[in-house]
Amino acid sequence: MRRSLSNMVVIITGASAGIGRALAVQLAAKGARLALAARRLDRLEELNRQLGGKHLVIEADVSRPEDCQRLIDLTLERFGRIDTLVCNAGYGMLCRVDQMPAEQVQRMFATNVFGTIDCIRTAMPHMLKQPIIASAGGGWRGQVMIVSSAAARRSLPFFGVYSATKAAQLSLGEAMRIELAPEKIAVTTVHPGGTESEFGDVSANLSGGQRPKRIAAEVRQTSEAVAQKMIAAIEKPKPEVWPIQAYRWGTSFGTLFPGLVDRVMLRRREQIRGGEETG
Repeated sequence: MRRSLSNMVVIITGASAGIGRALAVQLAAKGARLALAARRLDRLEELNRQLGGKHLVIEADVSRPEDCQRLIDLTLERFGRIDTLVCNAGYGMLCRVDQMPAEQVQRMFATNVFGTIDCIRTAMPHMLKQPIIASAGGGWRGQVMIVSSAAARRSLPFFGVYSATKAAQLSLGEAMRIELAPEKIAVTTVHPGGTESEFGDVSANLSGGQRPKRIAAEVRQTSEAVAQKMIAAIEKPKPEVWPIQAYRWGTSFGTLFPGLVDRVMLRRREQIRGGEETG
């Protein structure tokens, strides 16, 4: 038995583009009621118009605790419950760890990690009071879905700080799965690999135009493909979602043989570091 997506209340942070936007489109098509949050209000409003105008749109910067509080409060005021909280907002930039300015490190952790924690901490007291809705596994009161990364399991050179934020999200998810299991709160972490989205553009803008060079054999996927796998894990919660299984096995191999993976990374070092855009 799966959780029904019809009338399910789902909060999506970072909903204005990329995976968040693709997830919103697919969930709306299945009858979910959405609270769409991002910093770019104009994009959210346009997305809501495309989806029929019936969803809740909230301008929010998750690096600000008061915005996380407002997001949860407005969602509960509008819908009365939260079935799934998708912590998706985040960004990265290409820079050597020792060369990244302290304020940029703090800003990235504030968005990717502290924003995740603040949304969860604010939502959880309300989710814990919700009745259990029968589904596979005996039913759930709600679900937290954290969009981490394949880089959570194996950090990427020149994306060390970003990878650290994703590893922190994974650690949070692993702990919460056990902490909240008796309360019937499902916790799922999502680990996309190379995904066609605005992530690369944002990273390049913050990195002075620097972006990794595309490798011909690299496995890529669309935001829509990631969203489809996420929806399957919303309907039937699972611990982790790896949209590209090759990344799952590759990162697992790296934990067993770190020296070997280091040698592979060293050969790709200059490709990952990339260069400035020329047009």
